[in-house]
Amino acid sequence: MLTPILEEIEQKLKLSKSRRDRQTLINVLEVGYIWDILTSRYQTLENTKVFLGIVQDSDLKFLLEQGKKFLSKEIKRLEELCVDFGIPTVKKPAENSLSVFDIEVMSDEYIYTHTLAGLQSFLPILVTAFSHSVSPMIRTTFQEFLTEELNLYGNFLEYGMMKGWVKSPPAYRS
Repeated sequence: MLTPILEEIEQKLKLSKSRRDRQTLINVLEVGYIWDILTSRYQTLENTKVFLGIVQDSDLKFLLEQGKKFLSKEIKRLEELCVDFGIPTVKKPAENSLSVFDIEVMSDEYIYTHTLAGLQSFLPILVTAFSHSVSPMIRTTFQEFLTEELNLYGNFLEYGMMKGWVKSPPAYRS
């Protein structure tokens, strides 16, 4: 319950300071995580756009479109933090990604499996970013990202199980 209060105090402090002074409100680890997560989101958005041009399954296409919206929302928020604190960023990817893949090689199941692996590998990054953040505003941002990512992962996993695309070990029987 204390976090919203601390975040409000931090916001008031932030508004009254120059960008250079605002930089003292966050630490170098938080800056690194913001930069790393934004860079990763740019790459993931670019992959998602390529996959959208290839995918055949209408349900998977819908889920990828939702993922694109999710990523764009997070990117916007991270870019705002970068501007706010003067954090340099990498070059933003092109708006339209061109596909140079043979669509016969890129099956819907491959696209699903690749996307699921990306979601799985990103969860520990968000947990680490959250656990190393001392700024209430930055920690709350990472907590929101983590919660949304967990929900997205759970739903995406369920979808893959319905399609029979999730590789799971055989059931244990004694």
